[in-house]
Amino acid sequence: MRLSLLSVSAALALGVALSACSNSSPGSSAGSLADMPAAGAQVTLMHNGHKFLIRPAAGVKILASPTCGSKWSFCFYVYPGDSGPYVTTSDGTSPLYNVASIVKVKNNKADRKFKTYFYPDPGDPTSQYITYKGKGPKSPGTVKFTDIYCIGFTASDCANGSGSILYLGIALAPKT
Repeated sequence: MRLSLLSVSAALALGVALSACSNSSPGSSAGSLADMPAAGAQVTLMHNGHKFLIRPAAGVKILASPTCGSKWSFCFYVYPGDSGPYVTTSDGTSPLYNVASIVKVKNNKADRKFKTYFYPDPGDPTSQYITYKGKGPKSPGTVKFTDIYCIGFTASDCANGSGSILYLGIALAPKT
């Protein structure tokens, strides 16, 4: 089951509001595509007595600190034209609902060149697929996008503010 456009808009609005409270600035130097293996980054959150594990999908290249900066839980490369999967989420027991919006770091506005969906939704584990329909940089790019990533136990959790929100940094990789 997919969350409605209203849910995505609500998650985006909440994400923009929360990101406005952050004083940290993102890293600005470009990293190499081999900064860190995907297994090196993961986030564990507690929500209503459940432990969420969020991590890059197998084979995804991530940016190491300080390139990633402290604004994001972790940062990863998206390859133009490759839908992934890029991020996986699990709590080991419950079907999870996810919603995400990808915004530009410089102005917190949605970037229309990105399309994202989760499969299965709901599911456990579930994976986020991201497609970028634009030109990639000639060399590995800097983090210029934020994936506002929400996880919940019901389809309405992200819309009503009771879901867990993460901020993940996205850099574009050269098209191969």
